[in-house]
Amino acid sequence: MNRGIINSTDNSTVVRKKEKLKEDIVKLMRYSINPLSTSDLSAKLEKAWHTIDRTCLMLQIDGKIDGFKVGKMNLWRLK
Repeated sequence: MNRGIINSTDNSTVVRKKEKLKEDIVKLMRYSINPLSTSDLSAKLEKAWHTIDRTCLMLQIDGKIDGFKVGKMNLWRLK
């Protein structure tokens, strides 16, 4: 039994989903005048808040978006 071994086709599907989510987030920001909160993005994309937050952090590391806090809220905008 090969428990714990990830099939390469399954892994590529996960990567494609992550990249699609990143593209969707950037697309929403491109058409927004104001910065978007993690909650706004989560509601519009119908994804979990945590998933959106982690993806936005990855986009920030990639240098595509800027993130900042206002109170307890994370806001994101394109660079």
